[in-house]
Amino acid sequence: MMEIFTKEFIKGYFSRNKKVILIALAIFLVFFVIGIIIGNLRVGENYGAITKAMSESNKTVDFSDVGGGALGLFTHNLMVDLIIVITGILFSVISLLMVIFNAIAIGIPFGSDFYFASLSIIPHFIFEYLGGSVFALTGAFLITKLEINAIKERSIKEVISDSYILKDILFSVILMVIFLLIAAVIEGYVTPAIVLSAFGK
Repeated sequence: MMEIFTKEFIKGYFSRNKKVILIALAIFLVFFVIGIIIGNLRVGENYGAITKAMSESNKTVDFSDVGGGALGLFTHNLMVDLIIVITGILFSVISLLMVIFNAIAIGIPFGSDFYFASLSIIPHFIFEYLGGSVFALTGAFLITKLEINAIKERSIKEVISDSYILKDILFSVILMVIFLLIAAVIEGYVTPAIVLSAFGK
């Protein structure tokens, strides 16, 4: 199993699964943009209200009020993304719905207050969503692919023995975990520092 940490395997993983990864990424980005549009349509005249309220606030913000919590963030995001991966066994229907919902939900703040969303979300966005969520959905798609191949061949043993698919699923999960760890540290410590530097008094 240590083979999955070799340069040859990693290159092969991205070569074998390039289309699946790109499809997962495209799905997230399309619905993220839809979320931005929805947020913009819903906000109306209140666009930028959070930025305005925080800029006008006289409250003194201390770093200790907003920093930390990386472990809790990581645990929560890991549970969500593991559910996305595991429900790949249900032909990725639930996995897709979860990613679509998350993409729309994370896009809405950008549509209603782009400046505040940029400060409070973008620092960890790449790792948590374009990394964690995309590789979680990739893992789900690979599980579905394994299922479909097993149904076609009428033998899951034969499908597993003749391919890299189990190792690719495992490596997708490993990448997901790595990205979520980085995202949790950034969201727990770096993002609050950025928000504090912009709005702290």
